Amino acid sequence: MRAVPVRLAYVVGTYPVPTTTFIDREIRQLRELGAQVRTISIRRPAPSPASGQSGPHHDVTYVLPASVPGLLRSHLSWLFTRPTTYLGTLISLVREPHPGPAARLRTVGHFGLGVHVARLIRSHGPVDHVHAHFVDRAAVVALVAGRLLGRPYSATAHANDIYVDPVLLPAKLARAKFVATCTKYNERHLLSVNGTSRGAIVRCIYHGLDLHRYEPGTTTQRALPLLLSVAQLKEKKGLRFLLEACSLLAARGVSFDCEIVGDGPLRADLQRRVDELGLGDRVRLLGALPHDQVIARYAEAAVFVLPCVIASDGDRDGIPNVILEAMAMGLPVVSTRHSGIPEAVKDSTTGLLVSPGDAEALAGALGSILADPDLGARMGSAGRERAASTFDVEVNVQRLFEEFVA
Repeated sequence: MRAVPVRLAYVVGTYPVPTTTFIDREIRQLRELGAQVRTISIRRPAPSPASGQSGPHHDVTYVLPASVPGLLRSHLSWLFTRPTTYLGTLISLVREPHPGPAARLRTVGHFGLGVHVARLIRSHGPVDHVHAHFVDRAAVVALVAGRLLGRPYSATAHANDIYVDPVLLPAKLARAKFVATCTKYNERHLLSVNGTSRGAIVRCIYHGLDLHRYEPGTTTQRALPLLLSVAQLKEKKGLRFLLEACSLLAARGVSFDCEIVGDGPLRADLQRRVDELGLGDRVRLLGALPHDQVIARYAEAAVFVLPCVIASDGDRDGIPNVILEAMAMGLPVVSTRHSGIPEAVKDSTTGLLVSPGDAEALAGALGSILADPDLGARMGSAGRERAASTFDVEVNVQRLFEEFVA
């Protein structure tokens, strides 16, 4: 038994933001298990009144902006106290394969941030382990900090950090004590990147939900059944196919409302498409909402829909947390056979899955549930049971905690 709680430094690119509520839950649960968690955010987030996040971010240490004297002090401190580790880490990272000179220069910059982060961590007292959320530049920063501090480093891999122009991914994996990832789909991909000889370090650990926050209740009655989607307005969410499906349903005389919660770069394009399809009286883009209001929308919905696709740049989802939230709220889910989604949504049991990019099939799936409310209720009940059995935050964070202390 440990004489003191495990002391963790968590490195994140930008924290908190509305899309990192799962990190909030993870930190809270780790603290419940007795861990001391110190959160290091490389960048400060833009103000977001709709984030709905509270609690674990009041004591975040922010790295940027950093003063030039502070950076120099960090580098000189480690250069004089641990010169072999300092220079050896820099040289080994720069020598790794890069797609070009610009990427190699960015690695030098991330090394510089990692050196500074190591001093920031040390100034707050000892740690046992340095962990990065996302295997993007946060992982390089955590790797460097762990080396200088003489502590193991690990990372959690998600989606775009794996599939969209990953740099140094084999090196990040090979140097980690372990890499957790949120789907078996990702796990298989990482094993293929890293090679079977090091494959044992990859662990599929699902994101967990605090199920007490998601209690199915009596659905608020609306005049028309509500199709609900919650998503960043990005290509990978496939929302243009949802709009096409809504147009098909409207043409077939199906009665419904559709609400899309979230914001993003495609908002103007999606609103333009709503207008082109004549769906202004049926489909509303609500923008980002506080999380409590999102939960209230779940309670009003008849179906949750998220038709994810692989974006043109390779970006994709793992298992979107909003799908798990909808299942926990007892909603039937209509989504796609894409990435890790079938690991959560069991086709014809907890919802319906269609091929990505197939608006006709999507309309058919939504129409079948709208036509048979009892079917939707059975799927929603099964989804709640699956969320409780597989995606409970206490169970999954316990697995992560065991990796930290192993």
